[in-house]
Amino acid sequence: MNPTVPSNPPPPLLATEPDGTGHPVPQWTITTTTGEQTTGYLPPWATEDPSEHNVLPEELAARLADVCHYTEFPGQVLRAYSPANATDAPEEVEILGSSITCAPYAPTPESAIPVATVRVADEYWITDLDPTGLAELIAGLRAVADRLDDVVIPQLNDIRAEWATHHTSGTGARP
Repeated sequence: MNPTVPSNPPPPLLATEPDGTGHPVPQWTITTTTGEQTTGYLPPWATEDPSEHNVLPEELAARLADVCHYTEFPGQVLRAYSPANATDAPEEVEILGSSITCAPYAPTPESAIPVATVRVADEYWITDLDPTGLAELIAGLRAVADRLDDVVIPQLNDIRAEWATHHTSGTGARP
């Protein structure tokens, strides 16, 4: 993937208040060894700031391709069996964790808007469930479904609306 590297840094982003005044919004900046700067909107929900300095100019496109804003939501911890566990005992495993991510320099503008991802679990089976165990599993899955309904969907909607206010391209995240 080769994202387009902006030739001129964009002007600072401004958020407009209801009274019409503007104030600067958070931004990340990647600066090359030649002083070239690329900036972008740093959403308040982002877990990390991708800012970097002294990046070689030939590595700028790769650094932009790696920019990914994200926030994570816990899954449900259950006891499950794994073939990798030498004791053959059940172990705690988190299933159905989720996150909201946005890669502003994704290959297509449609891919450059915030999306939700659900992480299932690697190579774990929940076996030998009796009625109580099955009920506990169902309760755990309901808890995750409720979290997705009550927390992740509203935050994804808010994050997308907030993201759109700082980008003019409509479908994508590029400024």
